[in-house]
Amino acid sequence: MTAATLAPSEERPALPSALRALVRTAVGYSVARATRAVEHLSDRLEGLAGDVVATAKDTVGDRLGEVVEGVAEKAEDKVGDLAETVEDTVGDVVEGAAEEHGVATGAVAGGVGAALEHENPVWGALKGAWAGTRTGTKVAVVVALVLVALLSPVLLVLLLVALLVVLVVLAVRRSRS
Repeated sequence: MTAATLAPSEERPALPSALRALVRTAVGYSVARATRAVEHLSDRLEGLAGDVVATAKDTVGDRLGEVVEGVAEKAEDKVGDLAETVEDTVGDVVEGAAEEHGVATGAVAGGVGAALEHENPVWGALKGAWAGTRTGTKVAVVVALVLVALLSPVLLVLLLVALLVVLVVLAVRRSRS
């Protein structure tokens, strides 16, 4: 299995995107709850302070929004970096396992690696199995495929000659009877 097989694709990986979406949702929920709490508090105090409360509510709401946006950006960056680090580490472990532990482990590692990249896991498993195969076995498979490609026309001609012989024998038998 080559490094190109497990290299991150040009598209944004699913894990960082999912974690970013989760952080955005959590921050949005927190902002909504904080806004409701401020509105509830301002409603209770409105009778006491009137305009002062309205001004404070606007100021607190604006400042709270700025703080939450800053925290959300920092959290999104940290989560994205962490997800990329985890993805790179998993890719390295999968690639190392495929190269060190043979065909079956290579197939599993290739399938997992392809699934992480949103590619066909069957094709990834075939690539991983091929990467885990010893060099002698690879040479034997390639030689066998070349022989099949070279000898298949000969086999086809032999089958056609056999079919022709059978047809001649049947014609001769039919003409005698």
